[in-house]
Amino acid sequence: MKSNSKKIMVIILGILLFLVGCGGSSSKKYQEQVLNFEQELMKATQRADEIATEFSIMANNLKNQKISKEEAIERLKGLKKDMSRITDKMYATKVDDTLPSDIKDKLKDVKDRMAYAYFQKAKAAGHLAAYLENGDSKEIKTMESNVKKFEEEIGIVKKSLKEVKQAVGIK
Repeated sequence: MKSNSKKIMVIILGILLFLVGCGGSSSKKYQEQVLNFEQELMKATQRADEIATEFSIMANNLKNQKISKEEAIERLKGLKKDMSRITDKMYATKVDDTLPSDIKDKLKDVKDRMAYAYFQKAKAAGHLAAYLENGDSKEIKTMESNVKKFEEEIGIVKKSLKEVKQAVGIK
């Protein structure tokens, strides 16, 4: 009887060690998937930030009268289109289907919020262009609202991404 209980304990211990080992592999796999997702999303974000920098430079050039109002309007419209294309890439960022559903859902929310945030920046450029064209001060207020929404969403995205990374064991 003692021999059988020892065998059973050894088998149970073996199964537990196997399960723990599989969990570690899954954890590493999930970490890699989350990091790949983040890297892909950050590529689009980097390009969007470059466009935002162009927007700031263009706005300063307009303010300092280095470019004409007409040139600024055209550039703003172009920047808005460029930013919109990048937000489409953000929305298209793949979330691996093999991730646990809670992690997968959180990552989908992260990419959607990131794309929405940068869409707000694109809209801000459009409102500034509209203000320059028609002088309507409502456009400036709307632009400021878009910038505020951008900042709020980015804050949520950073927090959510940090939570996901912690959930899969990334410090």
